[in-house]
Amino acid sequence: MKMARPLVLALIACLTLFGCSQQPGSGQGSPPNASSSAAPAKPVKHDSYRFNTAQGIDIGIQPLTLPEGSVAELISRDRVLFKRLSRSGMQLQLLPFYKGKDIGDLIATGELEGGFFADMPALTAAATGDVVLLAMLKQGAASIVARRPMLVKELEGKRVGTAIGSAAHFTLLRALGNEGLTEKDVEIVPMEVSEMARALYSGRIDAFCAWEPTPAMAFASYPDFHLVHKGLNYGFLCLRRDFVTRHPAETREIVAAVARACLWMREPGQLEQVARWTIESATKFQGEPFSLKPEQMISITRNDLLQVQHSPRIPETLLREQEVLYQKFLFLKKIGKIPENVSWARVRGSIDIFMLRGVMAESDRYDLRWFDYRGNKGTGGSR
Repeated sequence: MKMARPLVLALIACLTLFGCSQQPGSGQGSPPNASSSAAPAKPVKHDSYRFNTAQGIDIGIQPLTLPEGSVAELISRDRVLFKRLSRSGMQLQLLPFYKGKDIGDLIATGELEGGFFADMPALTAAATGDVVLLAMLKQGAASIVARRPMLVKELEGKRVGTAIGSAAHFTLLRALGNEGLTEKDVEIVPMEVSEMARALYSGRIDAFCAWEPTPAMAFASYPDFHLVHKGLNYGFLCLRRDFVTRHPAETREIVAAVARACLWMREPGQLEQVARWTIESATKFQGEPFSLKPEQMISITRNDLLQVQHSPRIPETLLREQEVLYQKFLFLKKIGKIPENVSWARVRGSIDIFMLRGVMAESDRYDLRWFDYRGNKGTGGSR
């Protein structure tokens, strides 16, 4: 059951957000362009969050993860969505988190109705809880980054930072395996993504593996870093099955808002606006400047979302056992994140590939091309 606690006004304001290099060891003070993104992330006190009553829809988001953060930013500003939800007396609240695991934990307890997060926590939620994956928000890359040019096989004996159990951890182990190496052939250094660039620069590690925007921010701050390898990762919209069953119309409105956001970002000049909003919200969320430049954010959003396919639907081919998503499922079972007795069929049954297609087919009914985003002075509601 959802906890019925009053909202705090200050929290509501917060929730409308999210969302030439020196050589290491040179002893010349702080590294050039050493952004606050390299500092360890501040812990979020989730106990301070207040959840709505039964008429509330609480969704966890990650303002510092792209392009999911940009989609969440637009949904937080979507007057069309809020107006349509209000017809049934429902209110949407977006709650910011640093980690997808924290979102997954609160979905499991029922305090959140859903979340925008990456494939590993989404798979874990699908395998261990009664949830539905409804839209694909990212088909991007986890990247291995090093201080100097090298091949994957040259990582043998090196210290590599990564977040254990993450898509990046999977990408690292798969890349090693392709070269005949195992996890035992490198020294895995468990690390928050916010620490990785500075740790690599200072020589604490020899390489790291992380998802966007960490690699892009690292290359911006340390131009001498080098890309070693990339591996696929995904992001999804996930909602509790009991919410989807009780509120099918509201579920479709949320799915429609995701589709509407992707359509609007394809409009000329709108990606620049989204980038500015997302950077502002990410900065306010972490309390420090977000170092990614608008043009870098635009590039990630285009490459990892808008140019992948014409809509944010989950492709049926992704469910095949030959695909990387199934391999990630096996990896999560191997490391104990998913119980051994959970079948892939259960996970497949938690992925709805039809709802978004149905919403897209009824574009006029769901006002998919009626754009009215708070703060956008250019339209105020336009088709």
